[in-house]
Amino acid sequence: MVVFTVQSNSYTYLSKHRGCSLHTMLWVLMVCMVFSSLVRSSDVSQIVDSGRLPGDTEPRSYVLRIEPNLETENASFTGRVDITIKVKTTTSVITLNSKDLMLHEIKLKDENTGRNIRVISWSYAREQEQVMISVDGHVLGNRIYTIRILFEGILRDDGTGFFKSAYETYSDGKKWITATQFLATKARSAFPCYDEPNFKTPFNISMKVKYEEMALSNMPAYSTVYIDEKLKNDSIKYYGKKWVHFAQTPRMSTCSVAFFSGEFELFRKTGQKINVYSHLGHLYQIEYVTNEALGLLEAMENYTGIPYAMPELNLLAVPVLGLEQVDSWGLTTYREKTLFVDHKSNSKAIVSAKMAVGHAVASQWFGNLVTPTRWDFAWMNKGLATYLQYIITATVEPEWRLEHFFIIDEQRSAMDYDLNQTQPLTTPGIMPADMDYNLADTFFKQKAAAVMRMLNDWVGEETFKKAINAYLTRNQHTATKPEQLWNAFDNTLFDQTKSGLNGNSVHTVMNTWTEKIGYPVVNVQKKDKSLVLTQQRFSSGFTNSNDMTKWFIRLSYTTNKEKHFDAKSAPNVWLDPSVKETIISIDNDVEWYIFNIQSTGFYRVNYTEENWLSLIKQLNDSPKDIHVLNRAQLIDDSFSLAKAGLLNYKIPMSIANYLKKEDDIIPWFSAMKNFDYVINRMKRCRNAFVDVKAFFFNLAYDALKIINDLVTKQKSPQHPIVIGWNALSTWVCKLEEDACSYGTMAEYFRRWENDEEISAEVKDSAFCVGIRKTYYLEKLNTFLHLYNTTKSYSERGSVINALSCAGTNQLMTYLALIMENKCPIEPIDYEDFFNALSSTSNGIVAMNYFLGKYFTDLVNNVKDGQNIAKSMFSKLVSKVSMENEIENMMQMAFKSNTPVEYRNKLVSMYQNEIEYYKKWYDNGTPETIWEYINPLAKGLPLDPSDERSITTQSPIKDDSSASSSLHKYAIISQILALSVSVKLLVNIF
Repeated sequence: MVVFTVQSNSYTYLSKHRGCSLHTMLWVLMVCMVFSSLVRSSDVSQIVDSGRLPGDTEPRSYVLRIEPNLETENASFTGRVDITIKVKTTTSVITLNSKDLMLHEIKLKDENTGRNIRVISWSYAREQEQVMISVDGHVLGNRIYTIRILFEGILRDDGTGFFKSAYETYSDGKKWITATQFLATKARSAFPCYDEPNFKTPFNISMKVKYEEMALSNMPAYSTVYIDEKLKNDSIKYYGKKWVHFAQTPRMSTCSVAFFSGEFELFRKTGQKINVYSHLGHLYQIEYVTNEALGLLEAMENYTGIPYAMPELNLLAVPVLGLEQVDSWGLTTYREKTLFVDHKSNSKAIVSAKMAVGHAVASQWFGNLVTPTRWDFAWMNKGLATYLQYIITATVEPEWRLEHFFIIDEQRSAMDYDLNQTQPLTTPGIMPADMDYNLADTFFKQKAAAVMRMLNDWVGEETFKKAINAYLTRNQHTATKPEQLWNAFDNTLFDQTKSGLNGNSVHTVMNTWTEKIGYPVVNVQKKDKSLVLTQQRFSSGFTNSNDMTKWFIRLSYTTNKEKHFDAKSAPNVWLDPSVKETIISIDNDVEWYIFNIQSTGFYRVNYTEENWLSLIKQLNDSPKDIHVLNRAQLIDDSFSLAKAGLLNYKIPMSIANYLKKEDDIIPWFSAMKNFDYVINRMKRCRNAFVDVKAFFFNLAYDALKIINDLVTKQKSPQHPIVIGWNALSTWVCKLEEDACSYGTMAEYFRRWENDEEISAEVKDSAFCVGIRKTYYLEKLNTFLHLYNTTKSYSERGSVINALSCAGTNQLMTYLALIMENKCPIEPIDYEDFFNALSSTSNGIVAMNYFLGKYFTDLVNNVKDGQNIAKSMFSKLVSKVSMENEIENMMQMAFKSNTPVEYRNKLVSMYQNEIEYYKKWYDNGTPETIWEYINPLAKGLPLDPSDERSITTQSPIKDDSSASSSLHKYAIISQILALSVSVKLLVNIF
């Protein structure tokens, strides 16, 4: 291990050259490091390869003073931290975390005697992000010491660590703020500390800011001291500053620390302990969440039985943030686009804002009040906070059907991602860089939340709540391991039932879900009057049959005779991983059976063809006899099983046929995702592609008429149906542009062009039509002007979504401007922009071309280029199908001049998606799909295209089909007209 040593007197040289810039000083420091001796001592060997601190000392409290200096050329900050520590084992080296900081001076005092102890030197282990402080002699075990460190650093501009961000005002131009995002291991880049979640101590924080700025931190301010300081290089002028001192926090981890400075405004309701802040002129956009936040906080207190532990909760909306939101204790920070709601916001934006606040509220308990001992267990707080955000928001908004949207937004997404995961929820030995990646990865929180929902079903709602209360009561203000969570459930279950889960402890059962990779598919075979149940790991197909991973599973089920779709009281049976097969008895005259009632379990189910066909008949005859979540489940499971090669595609395609009768949007969310996969993969088959698009379009056409009736019959449509209508109508518009390119949507676009207000719910589709009808750059610039000038993030989102409807060449032009940092879309919106592009054929072609041409330069030379390239690559890899597109992806994955770890992630994505797609294609899947849709196609060639991409306009075979299509397009336009009637314009706040 290579470690660089800095002598304690190195500060003397630097302090004599305070006129030099911080960048110069850091350069000098690096030179000193490089030319200093390399040391390999027994003390340094305390650093372990995992990057964990050695544990021979621990913090007892922090006193942190921090001062951002935005006036300096490089926007730096200075600080002083006093860390009171307890020495557990006598040592001559004290190890802390520190990253990208210049440490000017380190002093050490023995608190028992008051004697100063000489610091000889400090050494940096850069890969481990640690600093080792060598002392004269030793610090003794079981004694208390205080370390004082003066430090300096550069304010980051990427929304992580201690960062700066700017916003524009109408009168005063650009204004700067500073804020923090310390998850998971970013506190060490703001001040030297014990940056691991198990070290929980009180913090005393002070911040120095300008007179006109406010300072915020985890706790309320108790004192403000005003001072005047001379301007640098001016002996006459002074400027006003102030020290803001905050009350001492409860014991908390460094990742929970937060502070902020800037000229922001406060929106607060009288008598409420929740404050919401935003920059000047945006108070009206935070009024909604201000009004709603207290109800969520009270719902969380009622559910857990544990009062909120802080005096107040501050919600802060900032322009730029590395994550969607950071849920620090007492001060939660959001991207503005997450929190802002106004009269131009659509239903999806309103629901998303409230759900974001719900997640922040839940995180005050799970992640702050109780914290995992190691980031290996980050799924505990992330999963519980995500699951409970749905529960508490549903408590105050019961008509939003959040228990149904959880399946669509969280569980199904996690199941798709978990197919190719290479690590379980518990990830031992994880390095700091991977910690940050995992916490930013939505998969971990989604799967963990789904697993907690499954446990709730197994133990029952009341037992679940009591166990959560017991866990929080016993472990508040501490750091925990999964055993402590499971023990709370075991004890609660024993108190109520004197038993565990089918004779097993919760700990034993749940470890199979948190410590094993992937999830199972349950196979159900009927033999006479019995059902034979087996399980195997489910993966993306044509896969490893030697994988013997198995889980504890409680299977709920019903049959056509009972139709018992209450998940909590339906019959159930346990599968044990040590048992090869489980047999249950059923009546001989049972026609069909369904397992996993209301999709409470994190697994898929496969049946015999006979049972699938019986279920298909039931769906066509009377779909509502099957619970809506199980209708969605049958769609998702059947398409996923077919994709994996475990089911003939004729089954899911037959199930899809019933959707023309579906009047609930939840099954359609499952359908749209699975239809997209088939459509994208069939593009290389020209003849089949036309028929496939027509098949799915006709299903959507029929369903949209039904859902339109539901919208128009309600005086004030509820958010779920409006969100669903918006999603389905936009999907139809992108699938067949002629369906929306004339008639009603064109009329709404015309009204918008004439400065008439149109409903936020139609802007995605109307803007798409407008962009498709735009042939001149100045017309496209109208949308870009709206993107840059509107204060409504919902409206900005509609522009971003609609830009995917532009022509391929124009999209290529926009993407190429990323290389010059001149893209008309701001970096904060890249993820949304790439998602939108990946939803249209033109967007897929444009992204593939851009990455193929600029990949190496993008990764190596553009700011944040690696993340940009990985984001685009991850979206394309499941969408491309043409030979030239696949070749591009292969070149990027296998031959890119990129760091090994980065390249390995691209290779993994390529192998999991494209290698599988080749098997999917070669296995005859396209022929099966085409022959189901068009029986006359049997034996006909697929006519795969060569190097050309499929046009977004489907060829019309003959005059009769053209007439039929135009008739349906006209009716669709009428449907869309009705859907945005006056009834839809009722104020939805």
